[in-house]
Amino acid sequence: MGTMADVARKTYGQFCGLAHALDVVGERWTLLIVRELGTGPKRYTDLADALPGIGTSLLATRVRQLETDGVIQRRLAVGQPGSAVVYELSEAGRELALAMIPLATWGARHQMTDADVGREAFRAEWLLSFLAADLTGDMDPGPDALYEFHIGDSTACLQVRGGRMRVAPGPAATPPDVTVRAAAPTVAALLGRQLTLSDAVRSDQVDISGDTAATDALVALIESHLALS
Repeated sequence: MGTMADVARKTYGQFCGLAHALDVVGERWTLLIVRELGTGPKRYTDLADALPGIGTSLLATRVRQLETDGVIQRRLAVGQPGSAVVYELSEAGRELALAMIPLATWGARHQMTDADVGREAFRAEWLLSFLAADLTGDMDPGPDALYEFHIGDSTACLQVRGGRMRVAPGPAATPPDVTVRAAAPTVAALLGRQLTLSDAVRSDQVDISGDTAATDALVALIESHLALS
């Protein structure tokens, strides 16, 4: 049985996969909620902090609708005090998060020329989450390593462990194996395939320091996936 939100929601009324997908995720802020949950489970307050322009009422509406549509699910957080509830992507939600990667790359490549990181909200994990997802697949991510990225004034970490990658906001709790420093527009240009990592390093737009094997693995992965096309 549908909820009141289902009844009230407008649809395109077209027998088309894209139209039906947009019926679910076409509302403003919806895909950004999916983006936030792409780096792992979040409490409602975490989502509100990451999306300050949405307003608590609209966020609650979007989260409730995404639950109804089977994109996200809630559970009690393990190891949290009390009975904290966290939201996470369902299997369908994780598939959607992967489907968003080409759209994010297209946006970085074609729609960010005039973007001003000084005026727009920015978090390092936003760029890293799309990078990490783009690096999944058949490529060997190299040795287990902890990479700490300082992108502009924001910091996030990329953890490689057992062939899997995980992005976490903030600085590393332990000393990282590799530290990467770059400006946000530089990383956006890399993701948008407007700049190669080797060129960025040679021109001092990106500074990479730390363990040699882990550095070489990271450079090889980024160069292979984000090469100019």
